[in-house]
Amino acid sequence: MRRATGETFSKGTLIKVPGLEALIKVHLEVSLSCVEARFGYVKVNRSTDRQSTLLKCKFQPPNKIMGYNAIRQTTNLIALYLSIFVNAYFKKELIIIRYVDISSGKDYLNRPIITDSLSKFFITSPKFTEPIFYFSRPPQASVVIGLNQDVYSEVNLNFIRDQKIQLSRRFAGGGAVFVDPGNLTYVFVDNDDGSNYGDFKRYAQPVISTLKKLGVDAKMTGRNDLTVDGKKVSGMSALKIGNRFLCGGTLMVDVDLAAAAKALTPPKAKLQSKGIKSVHSRVTNIRQFFDPKYKNLTFEELEKRILLTVFRVTDIRDVPTYTMTDDDWKDVLKIADEAYTGDDFVMGTKPDDDYFRGRHFDGVGTVEVSFSVKNDVISHAKIYGDFNNPNGDLPAIEKNITNVPFAKASLTEAFRTSHLADNIGNVSPDDMADLMLKEKYDLK
Repeated sequence: MRRATGETFSKGTLIKVPGLEALIKVHLEVSLSCVEARFGYVKVNRSTDRQSTLLKCKFQPPNKIMGYNAIRQTTNLIALYLSIFVNAYFKKELIIIRYVDISSGKDYLNRPIITDSLSKFFITSPKFTEPIFYFSRPPQASVVIGLNQDVYSEVNLNFIRDQKIQLSRRFAGGGAVFVDPGNLTYVFVDNDDGSNYGDFKRYAQPVISTLKKLGVDAKMTGRNDLTVDGKKVSGMSALKIGNRFLCGGTLMVDVDLAAAAKALTPPKAKLQSKGIKSVHSRVTNIRQFFDPKYKNLTFEELEKRILLTVFRVTDIRDVPTYTMTDDDWKDVLKIADEAYTGDDFVMGTKPDDDYFRGRHFDGVGTVEVSFSVKNDVISHAKIYGDFNNPNGDLPAIEKNITNVPFAKASLTEAFRTSHLADNIGNVSPDDMADLMLKEKYDLK
């Protein structure tokens, strides 16, 4: 390793940090990791018989799961000082991750809109600038649909009303999910470095690694699913606001599968893409795959094991933890109140068009178009889907294809000028035109 001066340091070099001793009032151990693999963690040891504190660099490769290790800290002041020093010394950016305990909000979390607003709070609040990780577990059953989905085609509304199952729409993309107390949601909030946003596998890896230790051969399949023996046990979604984003998933442990199968009614295009006929045949719980000695593992124990994996520690006390305050929850409630002004956001407008067609695109998701044709011209169009691009300008596409002749060349050209990659994902204008023109994509 070379410092900016070109001086070479060997493994285990001790680096003196001037003035740090004055900041450290108690014994502590701090693990730091820089962006590149050649930098490992820095261990801070306070010695009463020395005049200065030394940083011992062990240069262990950083966590392959997240691309960075954890930081175990006692005060933000010390962390800030170390950050400044290491950045100046190695000319690299220091990345810190922190666990947020949301258990103080149990009186709020019985409303799914609060859970979703919590995610937006962590992305937008100036209080949180570092990567964070947290869990949530619903106290009662609910169905949560993706930002761009058509609730009328995705959800059995009569069933969930009869069963008093709550309905919510998340700020993020992705598909509809059924969650209940048998479900554990894990969420990362991170800063976009140009490569990590949309990398579902990267953020699923701690869960995959933890499950393997419990005897579960979980794999990342498709765009954003975790599966075991070909059945889905976790689905993931993402949301980006500015330079920060969330990436999280729902982990099915003891979910009521019968209720989930009745509550969700995904379009046939999505089911066909998975080679299945129903929700029930596609999803399952992971507990049945646990090694016998873990069959009775509690949710608290599962959370602990995932945390140890994420932060690469062996003692849960070494996980840097922030507990939500009353003021934090007030900010979350404010976001919820501003976003959810009534049922319009959740329910949307029921499609009432001549055609409703959809197609599943590998690596993107299901894209659906509800549209009407009058005198061989598109008179109205509305785009839906479970694609993970909540920031896309769908109204712009809809406007672009309205008043366009219902013909291949005209539709292809309209989609060509609609910035599909930015607004939906990696789909071609030609494929989108075919989606609208070909009867085989009918969903009605």
